[in-house]
This record gives sequence, structure tokens and C-alpha cells, in this order.
Amino acid sequence: MKVAQRFRYLFEDWRYLIQRDGIGRALPVISLEIVRLPFRHIKFFVFERLLSEPLPDYSSKISLQIRPFEQSDLEFVRKIDRPSEARQCKRHLESGHKGLIAFHQGQPIGYAWGCADVIPEIEKVPIQLEPGDVLCTDMFTNPSFRGQGVQTAISLARFRMFHDLGFSRAICYIEIHNRPSLTVWQKKLGGLKTGSIDFFRIGPLYRVRFRSINSRQKAINRGVD
Repeated sequence: MKVAQRFRYLFEDWRYLIQRDGIGRALPVISLEIVRLPFRHIKFFVFERLLSEPLPDYSSKISLQIRPFEQSDLEFVRKIDRPSEARQCKRHLESGHKGLIAFHQGQPIGYAWGCADVIPEIEKVPIQLEPGDVLCTDMFTNPSFRGQGVQTAISLARFRMFHDLGFSRAICYIEIHNRPSLTVWQKKLGGLKTGSIDFFRIGPLYRVRFRSINSRQKAINRGVD
């Protein structure tokens, strides 16, 4: 992405945050993103879950209607998430990826995507997928509805969808400080931690380092030792 275009997209996102949250709440977020512009170091945990394993019996705290993501849903995303995320959803659609969108009383409140191919324009982390794998990515819940079980419900619906499509394993990488998503994958979805990722960016240059967990540590993560 060209530098001028990147800054234009950032300013669009920041304008959206100010309009949605007010200058007082948006300013700390914007300030942090400005600080991270020249350098970024992010650590992720990698999880997997076999789609052949039984899914937990789960009901969200609010009523949800979850259906496949369609082209017309891009307008919904533009209303509940950053402009850059609406563009990301558009890229997923154009790449043939499968998504889900959740509604509560007719109001869109969250979405999620999955793909079997890692496209650099969409995924900055070049994670390796094997035949039968699906990468679970780009999950979003409207901040007003977080803590209501929306992410768990969409994740389970995504597992069912990709299992029905013939996939055998779900893969996900989650930023290590994202406690809500870590809790969902580890405690509610029964995901197995299989490794970690160090992501470094200096200006336009990227470096990614993968670390796998050995078989004994995997057994401990499953509760067997």
C-alpha cells in the first residue's frame, strides 16, 4: 500500500472513531496508533480445533440470527465498524471467502470470516495452512454488544459452516493481550494452543517469526500430562 493511501485510510478510520465514540474516548486510541506508525511488534498465540470434535451446547445471552455474509452487508459493516474493516470485508468477498454476520432484533452487531488461502493483501501474517485447514479471521462484535456471547455464537456457527463444507481443522491466531478472544478459543471453544507468532514491522518492512509448541506442552494444554 502506498504511503499516501495508507494515511488517507488512517484519517478515515480516525474520523469514524471520533464520530462514534467522541473525541475524549477516541483520542487515546488514535494517539496509540500514531505512536505505532514507524514500528510495531505484536505477539500472537496460535490455536487449532478439529472440526470433527463435538461442539459445546451454547446459547448467547441475547437472541441472534446468524446468516452468510452477502455483498449488501458491506453497508451494515460501514455503519458499525471502521471504514478500513469494510474494505477488508470487501476483499474477502472478492476473494471468494466465506463470512457470517449476526443480527439482534434486526440490527447487525457482528461478523466473522474464514478462508483456506492466505492472501498477502488481506492477511499480513503468512501463516501456513494444510489441506483441510480453514483460517478463522477478522472477527468483530459491536462494542455495545460485547460480553453477550456474540463472538462465541458466531465462532460456533463458523465451525459448523466449514465442517459442512468439508474442512477438518480450524486455525486462528490471536493477539496475546486480547483476553476476550483468548477466553473464547481456550475455554468456550476448546481450542488447543499450538504455537506463537512474533510480528515485527519497521515502516513498510515486515518480519514474522513462528514458534511451535512441542508435543508434551500440547498434552498439558489439553489437560493431559
